Amino acid sequence: MILTELQTYLSQQGQASLGQLEQHFHVNSNALSPMLEKLIRKGRVEKTVSSNRCGGCSSCAPESLIIYYWVKGNGASTETLSLACSHSG
Repeated sequence: MILTELQTYLSQQGQASLGQLEQHFHVNSNALSPMLEKLIRKGRVEKTVSSNRCGGCSSCAPESLIIYYWVKGNGASTETLSLACSHSG
């Protein structure tokens, strides 16, 4: 995977959690982080850490709470990513 693929994916999706990026690209966060940081430095992506866990779940993986937003012309999307947790019943 190259930086361009990551950029294209985020621009098309608008936002994605670190876990979603790991699954989509079949790459762990150690490989993704430097590329994401480069996109952040270029002003193309913003990173947030969500405090919203699904229904009070304490089993959500930390990478599902780190969300990267594609920055549109005047800032990141204000819509929040819905967390898909398999722990809630």
